[in-house]
Amino acid sequence: MRVVVNSSPLIALERIGSLDVLKSLYGTVVRPQSVLDELGAGRSRYNFDRALFDTDWILTEPDPPEMVFRKELGAGETAAITLAYKTAADLVILDDLPARLVATGLGLHITGTLGVLTAASRLGVIKDLSSSVHALQEHGFHLSEELIRTLLG
Repeated sequence: MRVVVNSSPLIALERIGSLDVLKSLYGTVVRPQSVLDELGAGRSRYNFDRALFDTDWILTEPDPPEMVFRKELGAGETAAITLAYKTAADLVILDDLPARLVATGLGLHITGTLGVLTAASRLGVIKDLSSSVHALQEHGFHLSEELIRTLLG
């Protein structure tokens, strides 16, 4: 399974100590160079864990040369969507709504951080979805109360 990931899900999962959920679900994930660059730019400011940079199951690939920037998307989102599209990825992991809309418009299969955590919960990779969701909120991940009620039942 080929899975391409953007910065936001990597950061969110790293913040709550669940980065390895991606490995458990997908084996390896691919990030474009622009995503690694975004992570590198925030490394010292946000004190990211080394795992975001030195993990052998997160593969970095060059940005597609034909990627076209859209004003509503950042470089990492654009690169992730383009890479997923050009390489016929099975899944692209994005959180930002405009990026998700563009990816859906291209016919890509998408999920986000919450989708990853929900899948991990269903498969028993994480034991308590509620704790993970609340940890995301504590680390500044914006979730509506309605979404939380729907997700956690």
